[in-house]
Amino acid sequence: MPCAIGPYVPHEAGMCLLDEVLACDEHSLSASVRPSPEDLFAELDGAGQAVIPAWVGLEWMAQAIAAWSGLQAARAGQSPRVGFLLGSRRYESELHAFACGQRWQIDVQLDYRADNGLGAFKATLSDEHGTQVARAGVNVFEPPAQAVASAVSETQDHGQQDAAGAAPQGNV
Repeated sequence: MPCAIGPYVPHEAGMCLLDEVLACDEHSLSASVRPSPEDLFAELDGAGQAVIPAWVGLEWMAQAIAAWSGLQAARAGQSPRVGFLLGSRRYESELHAFACGQRWQIDVQLDYRADNGLGAFKATLSDEHGTQVARAGVNVFEPPAQAVASAVSETQDHGQQDAAGAAPQGNV
């Protein structure tokens, strides 16, 4: 450590937003990101400076959790698995946006991880001086590997159902 985060977060096409894992153990992970004006979610603020909207901080937290899970899988000789952000409890940010070019640190701490794949984490986001600027409780779900394989197989076999087995209902 530190190491690149990409191998542990199963995202494609530029959707892995974090840069590196700083530290990881069986209950927590620290990661960092230094966003640039070319980043997917960058926008100009009122002064014409590139920033990342504060709501993206929740995605940074979720990706840090995905990296934690991916590292746990790698330590067990497995590949990262699909996971889902179910929601958050009280995402609060002191800032309206995160400055591009500045390093931000994301820390996640496992609250619990149930056998059925449900998990909860405490997450914080700090600036390059160590000042905490955002926090949340984050709820996640990582289905068992055999459930994902079965859902993918069913979708491929039936073509007209989604991974949950529901038939398309048209535009809503």
